[in-house]
Amino acid sequence: MKRLLLAVAVLVAASLTARAQDNTIRIGVLNDQSSSFSAIGGIEVVRAVELAIKDHGGKAAGIPIELVIGDHQNKPEVGLAIANEWLARDQVDVIADMTNSAIALPVNKLIGAQGKVGLFVSPLTDRPTEEDCNGHVVAWAYDADSTIRATIKALLAQGHSSFFILSPDTEAGAIQEDAVATAVTAHGGVVKGKRRAPLGTTDFSSQLAEAKASGAEIVMMNISGAELVKAMKQAQSVGLRDKGVKIAVTFMHQADVRSIGVEALQGVRFAVPWFWGKDEASRQWGRRMMAITGHAPGWIAAGTYSAVTNYLNAIDKAGTDDSAKVLDALDTLNVADFFIANGDLYPNGRMIHDMYLVEVKTPAEVTEQEDFLKLVETVPAKQAFRPLSESDCKLR
Repeated sequence: MKRLLLAVAVLVAASLTARAQDNTIRIGVLNDQSSSFSAIGGIEVVRAVELAIKDHGGKAAGIPIELVIGDHQNKPEVGLAIANEWLARDQVDVIADMTNSAIALPVNKLIGAQGKVGLFVSPLTDRPTEEDCNGHVVAWAYDADSTIRATIKALLAQGHSSFFILSPDTEAGAIQEDAVATAVTAHGGVVKGKRRAPLGTTDFSSQLAEAKASGAEIVMMNISGAELVKAMKQAQSVGLRDKGVKIAVTFMHQADVRSIGVEALQGVRFAVPWFWGKDEASRQWGRRMMAITGHAPGWIAAGTYSAVTNYLNAIDKAGTDDSAKVLDALDTLNVADFFIANGDLYPNGRMIHDMYLVEVKTPAEVTEQEDFLKLVETVPAKQAFRPLSESDCKLR
């Protein structure tokens, strides 16, 4: 690993002294397309960015757009190597999506060193807009605070008070675990136990048995993707529901509900940055994606489409793909689209916007293909996100 990092540092230094401008806007989508997180983003995000480029006419400021794709397989060394090759050699201008916080953190530093642009949609960590901010990465969709706090408050309002927290043993998992515990205790609840499971776990029986034995009323699952599907199904076999224990989630994606089914999830509430049944504009875009992929899209695909589209709008406004000028132009845009409502781009790179507390419909309520979610409450942007006055970013 030390040898890899040294090679990265040498290549970054070389590219900084010998960078040549070309006549192409290169957008790189870097995410997981073959492992745990592939179902919630992956190729669906690629299709969304292809659509964004097509909708923009294939050019911005008269410059042709090229899409490059990278599968980091949820391996930090793979993700770091791809990002470095793109930025140092292939003249990629912007890296979008960036699933997995453990990969997003070193890639954030590369982007800052290269002076390029990052449009981070799916990583949970807020460090690229807080203590590790560099002025070149925009976090477009969400963070732990904006999703977890709304969910916990809703559960406590329903009369539940004790929680068991199940998290992935990852950088994002530690962030989620801490955010859930903080939100629970801050609003008068009690945490009765915590467990982490390695990424890729297929058998959650021991963790779920411990949750059952804890006596907690709520098992809060911070896991997602394929792991969440497995854990939700196994929760029934260990008798959690028979004991009256409620299963809750901090994050749920369209693909998760599709895989698990509304029968098992009906009534489950969670917060999201967007869902395709939110309004008519969202439905129209969702149906376009459905025609392409065969499935209703999730918020990662929608958020990446929005981020890339606004990045291209900023290039149009700046008249160039120079990163510094594009970021300045992006800061002046009035961003309002089917994904972003009441948006405001903070100086630390955090895009704030309204968030949505949703509930999984009953089977009888699903009247259109994969229209699984209904709106419970809109959380205004400034209530959903951490105030700028509390930011640790030194750039602001």
